[in-house]
Amino acid sequence: MTASYAMLRTRLLAACIVIASLGSFALTGAAYAQAVIATVNDDPITNVDIDQHMRILKVLRKPATKEAALEDVIATRLKLMETAKYKLSAGNPEIGMALSFTARTLKMEPQQLLGALQGAGVTQDQWQQRWKAEGAWTTLVRALNRSLEVSENDVRAELARDNKSRATEYTIQQVIMVVPSAGEGGLQAKISQAQSLRARFTDCETGLQLARGMTDTAVRDPMTRSASALTPELRKLLDQTAVGHLTPPSRGEAGIEMLAVCKKTDREDTSAAENVRNDLLAKKLDSQADARFQELRAKAIIVKK
Repeated sequence: MTASYAMLRTRLLAACIVIASLGSFALTGAAYAQAVIATVNDDPITNVDIDQHMRILKVLRKPATKEAALEDVIATRLKLMETAKYKLSAGNPEIGMALSFTARTLKMEPQQLLGALQGAGVTQDQWQQRWKAEGAWTTLVRALNRSLEVSENDVRAELARDNKSRATEYTIQQVIMVVPSAGEGGLQAKISQAQSLRARFTDCETGLQLARGMTDTAVRDPMTRSASALTPELRKLLDQTAVGHLTPPSRGEAGIEMLAVCKKTDREDTSAAENVRNDLLAKKLDSQADARFQELRAKAIIVKK
């Protein structure tokens, strides 16, 4: 099994996990009368479509005007029409991968993006159609550009920029303080206890021993994680915490949680070259995808009511 195949397989599995939450993604917002405001190749676009895509664009941190939303709907419809000609239809894995890619560009986790869409009142049908179009479109562009490659010189040049071939490796241990069922007062008391421990925690050897001696407190086994395997938020938190100290207490499922940062090591990132190669290939494919879409857009028959 090659590294590229293994990485793709991992991403597909992750995408399936993301999509597994679709069934619980509830429809939101009150129904109201629909009016056709435009057509693209005789396919009607309603005011509801525009409203929903304005909400999507806000979540994506893009201009969310009615005109921008109309263009977003048109893009979705044209991509679905074009991929249908090739009998391509994105399933849950492809939709999940497209959604995960979007989340990564926003420096979010896929579940965070799903939650933001739900919170903005985007219905499952609307956001799923949009990323279904993106997933199928990506599959089509890749199929039409199978010979597209990235040179090793380009990979090495990109790795040399900002020294991307190296990454920090963290050795951490989780400290969990179980919160007794004593209401808000018990929670605040436990938080104060955690803050007191953090103030006294100056190295892992004595600090973790101190934590183990506290009531209702557990210390997990050491874990070693590369920076590339962490979310941007967690990586930033660990970077801001000095070696031999605890991260600020936070409320978790098991109780009040902190991380003891016991070691930070600069190491060669074995996955860096593959990540760079995939990113450079994605940029080339994006260029091809944009050129092909502009051709579709120019030929489309769009009528505004």
